[in-house]
Formats: sequence, structure tokens, C-alpha cells
Amino acid sequence: MMAVGAAIELKGVERLNRVLARLARVDTDDLMGALANLVESQTRERLEHTKLSPDYDLWPDWSDSYADTRHTNHKLLENEGHLVDSIVSVVDDGLAEVGSNLVYAATHQYGDEKRKIPQREYLGVNADDVAQLEAALQAWADELLGAAA
Repeated sequence: MMAVGAAIELKGVERLNRVLARLARVDTDDLMGALANLVESQTRERLEHTKLSPDYDLWPDWSDSYADTRHTNHKLLENEGHLVDSIVSVVDDGLAEVGSNLVYAATHQYGDEKRKIPQREYLGVNADDVAQLEAALQAWADELLGAAA
């Protein structure tokens, strides 16, 4: 009978054990809250400045008849600022949600064929948003792992 053996010497196991112990105690609600706040700010930026859907599509202009009722300082989805101000996030049990509780928020997000209101999607994330979220997540992980060392 032939046998092959190997010996492995683990170095730095204490640091690994500290990292694993720290990871076991991680409360992700703070992380999810920070990520949700970032999505809130991305959504507000979309509403106030870029006027693009999360897929980078331009929002349709107002109909001519509706445009006639607007003042020069009125902008798409930003008449009095109520929609922008209503954007909130809720974090619960590791889940983060961002949205608005305004009655007309869904009309803008999905459109309304009966009333001939086009979709002007403002909720969601695009590739640029995801890159920002990933960077925030990486910074959080780096800080967590650095503190565990």
C-alpha cells in the first residue's frame, strides 16, 4: 500500500477568526439604510436634473394643451416639488425599498393610457447607479474587514 501525506501550516488564523467573528455579528440594516439613502438621492437627481428614466430614456414632453397651463419655471415631474420631497426609503429585515406614497406617483412611473399620460419612469437603478452602489458596498466591506483585523 502506498500513501501520500501533506502538512499544512496555517498562519494568520487568529486574524481570520476575528474577521469571521465580526462578520457573524454584522447588522446589515445600517448598510441597507445607507444604500437606500443613495438610491433616494439618485432618484431625486433623476427627478430634478437629468429627466431620464433609469434606462437613460428621455421622458416624453408635456402635451401641447398641458404645456399651455405651465409656467416657465415648471419642469417635468417637478411642479411644486411634492414628488421629489415624497421620495423615501424603508429598511426592514434586510430589505430596502425606495418610493413615494403620493397618489399620483404611480401614474408618473407607469403612465395612464385612459388619461393619455405617458410613462415617465423615475424609480429604478441604471448601470451608473449600480456602480455607485457597488462602490458604497465595497467601502463598507473594506471598513468592516479593516476593523476586524
